[in-house]
Amino acid sequence: MGGKARRQAVVTLPRAFMPDPLPLSDERFSGLVTTTVLVGTLPLFAQTFHYLHELTVPYLLSKAWPLACLPLALYAVVWLELPAKRFYLVFLAYALGVTPFVSMVQLGNGLIDALITTVKVWPVTYYFALSALLVWLAPSYGRVRAVLLGLGATTFALMVVLWVAAPVSWYVNDPMLGKLFMIEVERGYRIYMPMFFGALLLFYLTRRFVQEPKLLPPLLILAGFVAMLMIYKQRTAIGGMLLICLYGAVTSLAPRRRLLIVGLFLAVVPLGVGAMMVQNADNLLQSLGGSLTVRQTSLALAANFLGDDPWRWLFGVGATTRFGAITLADIFGNDQFYIADLGWFGVVFEYGLIGALLLAGLYGWGVIVVLKAARGSDDALVLALSDYILYMLVTSAVYSLVFTPGELGVVMALAIYLSRVRGRPPSTVPLAHHISFGARRRPNGD
Repeated sequence: MGGKARRQAVVTLPRAFMPDPLPLSDERFSGLVTTTVLVGTLPLFAQTFHYLHELTVPYLLSKAWPLACLPLALYAVVWLELPAKRFYLVFLAYALGVTPFVSMVQLGNGLIDALITTVKVWPVTYYFALSALLVWLAPSYGRVRAVLLGLGATTFALMVVLWVAAPVSWYVNDPMLGKLFMIEVERGYRIYMPMFFGALLLFYLTRRFVQEPKLLPPLLILAGFVAMLMIYKQRTAIGGMLLICLYGAVTSLAPRRRLLIVGLFLAVVPLGVGAMMVQNADNLLQSLGGSLTVRQTSLALAANFLGDDPWRWLFGVGATTRFGAITLADIFGNDQFYIADLGWFGVVFEYGLIGALLLAGLYGWGVIVVLKAARGSDDALVLALSDYILYMLVTSAVYSLVFTPGELGVVMALAIYLSRVRGRPPSTVPLAHHISFGARRRPNGD
C-alpha cells in the first residue's frame, strides 16, 4: 500500500505544479458568463460613460454604479486585505466628510447640494468593489487579458466607424449639448472617445514589442496614434500616451541600452523641443486658442478667490453642482469657469493642500503597489497597468484627477488580481483560500 501511494504521488505532483503559458484560476462560472460579466461591468468601473450625458441609459447607469456596487465595496473593506486600503479610507473620509462641510461654509451650499458634490469621488470605491467582484467571479488571467485587450481594440474600431458613419448633424459646439461628437474652431470636428481601454492597449503593445520584437505591434501602435490625431484630437491625452509609450519602451530595454537611449534623449530632445517652441511659439498659442484662454481665466478667478486666506488654501472651498441653488458660475459671474481644466490647482481649490497631498499620496502609493505586483514577472499587462497610473499623473497638470478617480481603483484592482492569479495552477483547495487577496480566515481556519 505504501509503494502504491508513493507512485500515485509521483504521478499527481508534476501535474499540480506544471507551468502553463496561459495562467489559470478556478473560474466559478462558465466562460461565457464570466466574459459577459467582465465586458458588461469593466466599462462602468472605468467610467467610460460617466460624462457622456447624451447616451442617457449608460450615463445614468454609470452615475448610479457606485451605489449599485456598494455591497461589493463593503465586503472588500471588511474581508479583503488589500494594499493601501487604509489610505483609501482616509481619503474617502476627508473627501466625503470634510469637503462638503467646507463648501457649506465657503460657498453657501445647502446640505443636500453639498452632499451631491461628493458624487464625483464615489468611484474611488471601485478599488474595493472591483476587487471583490474579481474574487467572487474568479476569472482566469487569460480571460481578463483577452477582455481588456478586446475592449481596447473595440475602442479604436468604434472610433473609426463613428468617424466614418456619423452624420454632421450629430456634432455640437456646446459641451452642455453633448461631449461625444464635438466641433471646435481650433480642432474642427472630433470625437471625444473615452480612451481608458484604448490607452491601456497601446501601453500593452509597447511592452510586448520590447519583450518580443515583431512587426505587428508597432504597426498597431502607429495606427492607433494616427486615428487619435485625426479623430480624437485631445492634445494633452495623446501627448501623454506617446510619452508613456516611450517610457515603457525604454524601461523595458536592457540596462546598457536603456542608459544609452536616456543619455541621447537628455542630450538631444530638450534642445530640439526648445528650439521648435521658440520658432513656433505664435503658432502654438494660436492652436491652443480658446482652450488656453478659458484655462487662464479659470486660473485667475480661482487664485483670486483663494486670496490670502490660509484656511481656504489648507482645506479648499469645495464645489457646487450645476443643478444647485448656487453655482461657481454665479459666484464668479463667468460661465467659462471650469475647475476641471486646472489640474492640481483645481484639486487645491476644491480640497485644499491637505486633500491634494492625500490624492497625490494615493496615486503615488498606487504606482508603488502596481510596480511591486509586476516585479520579477515581466508581465506586459501588469506593466501596462502601472504605465496607466503614470499616464494619469503625467496628464494631471491639465486634467483633474478627481474627475475620473475610478480609473486608479480599477487599475490597482486589476493589477493586484492578475499578479496573484498569474502562474497558479488550478487549485484543489477551496476557492477562497486560492485567490482571496489575503482574506481574513475564521478563527477555526476554515
